[in-house]
Amino acid sequence: MRRWLAPFVAGVVMACLGTHAGAEELRLRVLDVGEGQAVLLQHGERGILVDTGHAGQAPRVLRTIDDSGIRRLDMLILSHLHPDHASGYFRLREAWPDTPVLDAQHPLPADISPDMVRWVNEALSADPLRRRLTAGDTLPWGDARIEILWPAGFTSDNLNRHSLVLHIRHGERSALLMGDAGKEVERALLQQGKGLNADVLVVGHHGASDAGDAAFLAAVQPAWSVISVNHNNLRGYPDAGTLQRLRAAGGRVLRTDEDGDICLYLPRTGTVVPCTEKP
Repeated sequence: MRRWLAPFVAGVVMACLGTHAGAEELRLRVLDVGEGQAVLLQHGERGILVDTGHAGQAPRVLRTIDDSGIRRLDMLILSHLHPDHASGYFRLREAWPDTPVLDAQHPLPADISPDMVRWVNEALSADPLRRRLTAGDTLPWGDARIEILWPAGFTSDNLNRHSLVLHIRHGERSALLMGDAGKEVERALLQQGKGLNADVLVVGHHGASDAGDAAFLAAVQPAWSVISVNHNNLRGYPDAGTLQRLRAAGGRVLRTDEDGDICLYLPRTGTVVPCTEKP
């Protein structure tokens, strides 16, 4: 863990542990934000939001956070700055002015497009609560921890290739959030010998054809694969071949365009189940 992260994380952990009731309950909710992605993690009255969906979905995301009973948003993590993942930043920052925002701090050219990427990047550059995440960092959170698997550095302006990949571990259960990372990143993670096995896989790049490599899925062995996508996606997501590979890997495949908000309960031990079936 890098030096600056130690006091920051310590404060978050102490705050979370102070809310002992429900500390062993971890809920992962992939929100139905249409064309985009937003994932809400919940420990009792504490939460972490990973991505915001696009700007037009911000009211819905904020309403879901409030309705879930979350009273403190400990972190806002942006996997990358594409508008469908990060343009809700402005409304989230207004609603939660004291929440640290963490991202890879991908260095981008001044003329990066679309414009919303540039606007979010400029706003983040001036945000005093912005912090950088890179491969190898670990964020303890209550009795869970978030491991950053990717990226370790930057080789181009390609936002998808440098999307944060998060491995969330809660006792014996875990979830892998791929952001918009595709097969190139999946293969790099395999070559690095990362422990990728996860009960829940939030599929990369909305289930596009460049995600869900067969060898990668064999390593992850997800019991649940979740795709965040809108109905009649203009780009044809999710790809039929990706869906076929996910089904061949076993486990259930869920989609926000068909199933709405998808909430899974990750106990420290036992089986991952939908939140409605929590024992």
